[in-house]
Amino acid sequence: MLPIKLNGNPYNFPTEANEISLGQFFALRQSKGILDEICALTGMDRQSVQNFKGRDDLDLCRLLLNTLGEKLSKGIEGKKLPKQTTIAGKKVTVPKNLKLEPVGAFIAVHNLISEEQKRSAETGADFDPTDIIPQVLAHYFWLPYMGDGVLYSDEKIDDEAYMEQILTIPVTDAVPIANFFFRKYPNL
Repeated sequence: MLPIKLNGNPYNFPTEANEISLGQFFALRQSKGILDEICALTGMDRQSVQNFKGRDDLDLCRLLLNTLGEKLSKGIEGKKLPKQTTIAGKKVTVPKNLKLEPVGAFIAVHNLISEEQKRSAETGADFDPTDIIPQVLAHYFWLPYMGDGVLYSDEKIDDEAYMEQILTIPVTDAVPIANFFFRKYPNL
């Protein structure tokens, strides 16, 4: 992270792909230009960005975005499956044998994938599993994140506060983990 001042206020701007959370990654995917990208990466609101006093702040952000964009465009999918990841500051072990995970997680993920494939077919769009990464991770990380004394519950997985925690996973961990889950899914 690079500590910078924008409009005189301090912010941390990610300079490496592993500093971008899954939530920021999705915000970047939905952005409609540089203003949205700056908001996604700094947490600033749109009005603050629109009210930069000079072009220096905007030029700095544009330079940082270009550098970060180059690093992201090199890809994160080829990364190896991490043994651990961080969810909301907590180290969590990545499940490697999904057959040992609760059957409820498998059924929920099966339903997510089936619904997304059906929606894609109905709209004539290609199936993009990226769209459901947070939900898939939420199901398979419930027990590792919550601990041994907690039972799997798909109703609790949909809790907004829990999903916010999932969105804190570094995107450089989230994408390889999700790809692992998607590759293993048909054989479970």
